[in-house]
Amino acid sequence: MKPTSPLASLLIKRPLGVVFWLYGVIPSHILWGMALFGYFNGASLATNLMMFGLILGYTAWIITEIWLCADNVRDKLYGDMARLLTAAWAINSVLLVFFLSIQRLGAV
Repeated sequence: MKPTSPLASLLIKRPLGVVFWLYGVIPSHILWGMALFGYFNGASLATNLMMFGLILGYTAWIITEIWLCADNVRDKLYGDMARLLTAAWAINSVLLVFFLSIQRLGAV
């Protein structure tokens, strides 16, 4: 019997390139674009925090997905590069959310 997790349905079982670009890069840029548009056009603090929370949740999910899919490539280097780039993107997202939130809280 195969063990199942309640979160198993959230896992993407696709090639790394598809997960990296179509589930990672493109949606992340769209989310950040929407969040920054609201941030710089005077969205409320609650809206900003909701968008930042959505970005952080999405980032946690996609870094897990890419990490798990990174082994299904012919050249191991591509999997390692995807993991490194996604980890750097996650660190960048966390830092941006932190500093933009601090700046927004200071302006209230």
